This record gives sequence, C-alpha cells and structure tokens, in this order.
Amino acid sequence: MKDAKLTKTSNGKLFSCEPCRRGKLRCDHNSPVCGRCARRNKPEQCIYHPAPLTKPRGPESTGVQKSKPPSRSATTVPYQPSYPATTYDRPLSGLVSPPGSTGVGAQQHDHSAFRPVNRPSTGRNAIIQPPPPVMAPTPTSGEDRRTSSSASYASPEGSMSFREGKIGFLGPTSYSSIFTENPASLGPGENEAVEDTPNLPPVSAESIKSGAEILALLRDIPLYEKFTQRWFDLCEGILVMQPAYRIWIDELWSEFGRLLVQGNPEQLRSLSELVWRNTRKPMKIHGNMTAREWAKAASGRNLRWEIVGIILTLAGLIATNLSNWDSIFDNIRDRYIDRASFAERMRKASEFCLCFCYESEVLNDLYVCFMYEDLILVECLKGDAHYAAWQRTGEVCDVIIALGLHQGNRVSAETPFFLAELRKKIFVSAYGRDKVTATFLGRPPRLSHRYCKMQEPLDLSDEDLFLEGAELEAALSQLDANGWNTGGTLCRTTWLRVWFQHCRIREDILEIALGSEEEDITYRSNRIRDELDRLHASYPAFMRISPEQVLEGSDVQVGKGWGFAKSELGARQVNGIFMICIHTGITYTEFLLQRAMINRRKMDYKDLIPISKRILKLVLLAQSRRDLFRDFQGDLIYLCTTHGLPTAGVLAIELLKQEQSRQYTPDILPRSETIQDLSVFISALGAVEPGEGNYSICNQGRRALKRVLDQILSPQPLPTTSAEQPAFDEMSLYFPTANDADFLQWLENVEWDKGNFMDAPPGSQGVAP
Repeated sequence: MKDAKLTKTSNGKLFSCEPCRRGKLRCDHNSPVCGRCARRNKPEQCIYHPAPLTKPRGPESTGVQKSKPPSRSATTVPYQPSYPATTYDRPLSGLVSPPGSTGVGAQQHDHSAFRPVNRPSTGRNAIIQPPPPVMAPTPTSGEDRRTSSSASYASPEGSMSFREGKIGFLGPTSYSSIFTENPASLGPGENEAVEDTPNLPPVSAESIKSGAEILALLRDIPLYEKFTQRWFDLCEGILVMQPAYRIWIDELWSEFGRLLVQGNPEQLRSLSELVWRNTRKPMKIHGNMTAREWAKAASGRNLRWEIVGIILTLAGLIATNLSNWDSIFDNIRDRYIDRASFAERMRKASEFCLCFCYESEVLNDLYVCFMYEDLILVECLKGDAHYAAWQRTGEVCDVIIALGLHQGNRVSAETPFFLAELRKKIFVSAYGRDKVTATFLGRPPRLSHRYCKMQEPLDLSDEDLFLEGAELEAALSQLDANGWNTGGTLCRTTWLRVWFQHCRIREDILEIALGSEEEDITYRSNRIRDELDRLHASYPAFMRISPEQVLEGSDVQVGKGWGFAKSELGARQVNGIFMICIHTGITYTEFLLQRAMINRRKMDYKDLIPISKRILKLVLLAQSRRDLFRDFQGDLIYLCTTHGLPTAGVLAIELLKQEQSRQYTPDILPRSETIQDLSVFISALGAVEPGEGNYSICNQGRRALKRVLDQILSPQPLPTTSAEQPAFDEMSLYFPTANDADFLQWLENVEWDKGNFMDAPPGSQGVAP
C-alpha cells in the first residue's frame, strides 16, 4: 500500500500515514515513507491506508507480526517470600520486539564483565570497563525541534506535561516563554501529542545483551525480598514508597519468575529488549490515576530499567545498614563472600541501569527516585567526601531542575494527589542532601532557596499516600494546620520535614561561613537565631521529647502510635534512631552558626563548648545502643562522621589548651568527664571497619584525637616562653572552619608535642603514621 496514490480528506487535506494518524502527529505525506517514520527507523509501519476510517485495524495494517503463543506452563516458581509464590503463565515467546528494532543475536559478543553503554565516562564509571562508542542521534529537522518545544511548553501550566518530554522545564526567560505567555494573541496552536517512542537510534545488540546480563541478577529476588522485608518491618523507604515496591516485586516475579530462574539466554535477551522498549516510552499520567495503577504501569509487562535499578539499589542499600555478623548474610557467602562485596555488586549493577536510562533519555519521577537512592548507596560505599558522591549529588540536582520540581509542584487536575506529595518529597530530599554535602565539604550549594519554591510534604506515611476516597480524607483530617500528624507518629516524612526546615537555615549559615561579604554578618546571625527559635517553637509536642526518654521508655508511648515496626522492641529501635538524628541535626545547626561566627567575627569560643558537649553526648548515646540499632549501622557511622568528629575536635582542642595553660573551667568543660567521652568516641571510630565508605575519615579523626589525648594524659615539656610571648591565647581555637575535611587535616597534622599548634597551617606536616 506504500505505493498507493495518496488520497485526500473531505476538506482537501492529504491523509496521514497510519502511525502519524493514530498518534495524532503531523505527517509530511512523503511517499513511500514519510519523514517521521524514516527518522524513527520504522519504514515498514509507514502505511497510507486508502480508507483509514472505515476499516478496523488488524495485524495487516500495523505491520506487526504476532506469533502464536505456546501452551501455558504450570511450573511453580521456587520462591518462598513473605507473600504467596505464584506461577508463571505467560507466553515466553511474546517478548520479541516488533520488526524494526535490532534483532537479538545478530552479533556474537563475549560474556565477560558488564559494560555500561552510551554514558559519558566519568569518575563514577572508572571502576568498570569503558562504554562502547556512543551512537550519534539521528539529526532532527527544524520542524521536529519546534514540535518538541511546543509539546513540552504549550500545555496548561498546571499539567506539568514537560516532565514527559525531552527538553524539560522551561522558565519565564526561556526561548519559548513569549509564545506560551500570550496564547490569546498568537492564536490557537497545534496540539500535537508527544510521541510514544522518542526519536532515538535503535537499541544495539550489545545494549540488549548487557541488559540481559543485568536481568539475570533478578533470579535472586527471593534474597532481595528478605533484605527489604527486614527494612520494611521497621520503617518506610527513603523515596520509594513501600506499597509501590511491593507491587513492583510481585508483578515482576509473577510475570517473569520462571524465566529468571531458568536463565535461558535467548529469553533473557528478549526480556531485555522488552524492558528497553518500555523504558524508551514515556509513562502516561492522568489526574484520576491511583497510586496502585501508577506502580503497576512500570512493572510486569511494563517493566522499566528504573524499576530494575531501584530493586538492586535498595537491596544493596539495606545490606550496608546491617551488621557484618547478621545471619541474613549466611545465604550469600557462597556467591558474594560478605556484606561489602554483595553491596558493591548491587551498586555496579544499578550503575548499568542508570546508563540504560541515560541512553533512553529518561526524565520522569521514577528516574529521580532511582538516582537519589543510588546516590545514598554510593555515599555508603565510597564515603561522603568521595568525588563520586559529590558528582552524583549534582546530577540529582540537575534532574530536579529539569523536572521543574524546584518551582513547586503546580498541582492541577492532571496531577494525582499521591504524585504531588511524592514530588514534594523528592525535592525536599534533594535540597537537604545538597546542603549536607555542601556543609561537609565546605563548598557552595547547588540548589538555592532564592530560585526555589519551598513546599513541604504533608506528614503522611507511605501507606497513607496509597489510600483513596474516604480513607484518604480521614488520614488528612488527622493533620494539624501546619501539616504535622496529630497522632505522635514518627514516619520518615516527619524526619524529612524537620531536616528540610533546618537545611533551609543552613543555607543562610553557609553564606556566612563561605561568603565574601563582611557587612551585616552580625545582623544576619541574629536573624538566623530568631528563625531557629521560631522554628523550634512551632514543632508539635511529640517532637520535643528527648531521645533519652524514647530509649528509656519512661512516660513515653511506644507502640501503635509510634513508628511502623511490628513489635515494641522494633518501635523503640526506629523511634530512637529517628529522634537521635533529629535532635542531633537541630543542635548541629546551632553549632555550624557558632563556628561560622567565630571564623568571621572572632566571637567567644566558649559558646561552642555546651553545644559540642550536647552533640557528642547524643552520638555516644547512639553508640551505646549499638546492638539495639543493629539494622541502622549506616546511620551510626553517619552520626560519628558528620556530627561527632567536629564536636569532639572542639572539645579536645579546648581541653588541651586548658591543660597546657593550667587555666581550667570545670563548670564549662569538666576534665575527667570530657576525657572519658573522648576515649569512648575514639573507640567508636575504631569500630568502623575497612570497606565502609567513611572509614578513611573515621580513621583519620581517630588518630588525630588519640594524639590529643596522648598529649593531655602524657604531656611533653613545653618550650620556655618569654613574658611577651605567652604559650597560649584564645586564637588557638581558631581552627579552619570552612569544612570538616580541612579541620581534620589540620587537627591531625598539628605538632602537639611542640606546643605551637596555633601556628601550624593545614597540610604543613606529613600524615601521622
């Protein structure tokens, strides 16, 4: 039919080819193949039907060949998760892509290590083999560029349809803003739909093969489910909602369980091709979509690389938070050796899924959730100071801006409620992570509140977001005027709201600590203190309960109203770690402000002492309950690295100064108690084993603090000083405050035994053995 004479409609216009007509896309009417089908590399589907509106579509009109499905299999999948195992009853041969995509098995390749594809070679890819050459995208005409731009910006402002395009958010100064701001003056525009399949080159056989190797790892879904069950028995996911994860696991295993267990190479390549094809299509979102429908739209026969990556990342992330001696690792020692190797294998596999999404030009909510959780895994395995963590944080911030989440979630009839709340959580998480990383490294933040609309998510649990109708209304009615829950429930969103509010203030503190302006610093500092006081006064009563009260259990309700653990012990565990993290973070904000003012205005250092003591006490409290917090090992290391080391350094330096000057202040800094606390903290740092991401930081801090205590307990004779040159002055405490890494280096390289540490510049001495 391609050579048939082109006919015209009743209004004199030429008929479009079938793909363009069904997709409501502009067709250039070229024969035998129109330009759009040629660019999509699907010439066999470009058919000009002589009577498109009178003849129903069939296999002949689409050009898609359908194979007869084989008989159903009744083989039971050998899987015993917490939910009933199902049988695979789908035709395995139905996975092959329609004609036009690269055939599987067209070339022979070696089956060595996985290779990422079509992603720029960066620091985080350095540990794996370099990717094959990047395929150049098919050139697009000016018409297609205009079409893409129109599709991503011409829709109503509230629909946020640009999130499914390939350009992303376009602000009021963009090249197309004049057209979208004056639609009435410019007249009605063409309402073209976004193509289901972007103008991407065909998936190569190498990419399909690499995807099949990644999918082969999903045969261990029963093992991954054991890890996630341990986590979800205590609390919720980070960004991935627990009910959605359950649906993804169930749908995937029900649909492809037998295929994954058998590991047939041809079938895995066919499944890989299906996942590639699904990932290259945008997810369809509508206002009446339920959270369950949204979750099912990305798994089962709709499986995408984002979901595969989330499953692998979450398994690795949970593994990093468990203890090495946990019995759950007995099942993996024959293949993964230990916890660290298992987590690293999951990280490498998720890296490939990121590469696949990058090649598919994915830009959606699932992708940014995947990226964020992968960022947390990278930080756990490589450390918060590693360049890969810094780089990955920047990529998450880039996607946040491209999705327009920094401009607020402009909810409309096209945005389901659960998705609006999820997008708030995505932005809040990325904004907070950006500030924590910037503070730890002493670098400017990437996301500024000056260009963002700061919207907090409602204090709802993951289960609440999956409610509908009257049940959802009942959950919303339990919130107060400020969006806090009134039942005293500590869910992850509760902690996230506090974190977000303090990170907003930390951005102002970073301006003081890292900025170059000298004017109005005192005024800005006082304004920040007033804001902190106002913020703390606004917290509900259950947020003011101290961590000690939660752990002791006296006069504190623990059980149904607190957390989501299935036992009282589990509730005390998750509530305790949440409250310690919340209160430590609140106090640390005050610590950062005081440090910044000491550095810029040489204010009284004594204000740092009580703040540092309180933070170190909370860190040691968490360490003293290490067995209770056995499933939160990553949080314990985070507390030591981010909060414990700077505050312990302040106390150690002040203690040494008093020891050498013989001018003690027991009312501010009790000598015996402080030495005991520092000794316990040094022991906690020594418990961090090699292989942990922050091991090098903890080891460096341990050696530095140990040298300080050695000098205090076994002092060396001080050099004779003249009356005009006192051995000590208040400037001794003005250590580098720009970032914690410089402080640790300064602390370790000072020659304590010579008594001249106030003059030792960072990096002037070699690293201590």
